[in-house]
Amino acid sequence: MEETDSIGASRETVLVLLGGEKNIESKVEFAPVTEPRWRARAARRAPGVTSHTVLIVAGTRPECIKLAPVIHAIAARADIETIVVNSGQHVDAVRRMFDGFGIDCDVTVSSDGFAPNLVTAVRRMTQRLHDVIIATHPAMVLVQGDTLTAYAGARAAHAAGVPLIHVEAGLRAPTVADPFPEEWFRRRIARCSDLHFAPCASAARNLRDEGIDPRTIHLVGNTGIDSLRALLATLPPPSKPPESMPHVLVTLHRRENWDGNADVVCDALLALAAAHPALRFVLPVHPNPRIATRLRRRLGPHPRFDLVAPMEYRNFVAMAATAQLLISDSGGIQEEAPHLGVPLLVPRTCTERPEGVATGFVRLVAIDRDAIVAAATAMLAAPRRAGLPFDHHAPFGAGDAAQRIVGVLAALVAEAVAA
Repeated sequence: MEETDSIGASRETVLVLLGGEKNIESKVEFAPVTEPRWRARAARRAPGVTSHTVLIVAGTRPECIKLAPVIHAIAARADIETIVVNSGQHVDAVRRMFDGFGIDCDVTVSSDGFAPNLVTAVRRMTQRLHDVIIATHPAMVLVQGDTLTAYAGARAAHAAGVPLIHVEAGLRAPTVADPFPEEWFRRRIARCSDLHFAPCASAARNLRDEGIDPRTIHLVGNTGIDSLRALLATLPPPSKPPESMPHVLVTLHRRENWDGNADVVCDALLALAAAHPALRFVLPVHPNPRIATRLRRRLGPHPRFDLVAPMEYRNFVAMAATAQLLISDSGGIQEEAPHLGVPLLVPRTCTERPEGVATGFVRLVAIDRDAIVAAATAMLAAPRRAGLPFDHHAPFGAGDAAQRIVGVLAALVAEAVAA
């Protein structure tokens, strides 16, 4: 469930200012480290902070969902501690999400609000996270996914000389420019990571193909599946309330679907509503005004479109589990839909999660009104299938990724203690 900010700059401008297009494929600037570096950190620790402290950075709702299992798994151990940092990207959303998981942030990075462009946002956040790392002397820094926060955290850790752990490493789209900037962030984070926790087989293969030391790559599954499995165990079986209309759940927020593409999707949704008068459409609206304004203007007046505030995780999963169809450009929903047994239509040109498409629950569709309507109509008419079980045959793991990650970290800590 990636999120983006309302910060704008052309792809070409950002590529030049953040490193240059020629450097994107280079493995020189951030050569992957082949041996753990955290043995040397004990002498730098601050009073009251152990030499085996992991500084975990989160800045968006999806990061919270996918990092909460890791934080809880570490909390159950005595040999590793955490410092949980709210990066300031989406301050209130992170606070609310972590509250729902029973997690308190140890550090909240101040934010001066709107950044004029992506380059400025990266620079400001990198500096602030670097200051936190220098002040707390962690043994390692852990980032998740492909957000602005993950990239800034990776840059800050690299600048501070602290080993970097990347959770959900190795997802790749065909080109660096689509989706932007997520794909660019992923590839750059890989250059300065010491441990790569891959969520699926294709991600591990991508990392090996890029020349990452196989000893640093661990195929563990996706921690988002950990959260989903734990939540579903607490929910009653999905049921339709009496007298309620069947619904389609829609989310739209990614940068490539801003502006004109958002209008195309809105046109398709209105056509779909006209063709299916028994359906209502529920849209949790992302706070980014670049997308929110268009959705409210185009869809808000329609009586069968419910535009609602972003949902708490539990409510969102419950709504998704009872939907007739999901339409979303989110990455996280591609991982969740096969387990929910709900068909998902993804209005994007490509996906970095081909395993989701291979399940048959997830279908890519071009940003084209007629194509979206035709694909959605076919998926609504198709027989429903049972969701995938949580086992090690599932494409994104069995829901034990956090335990696997912390097992690797604990083994490295034990090795460092013995050295």
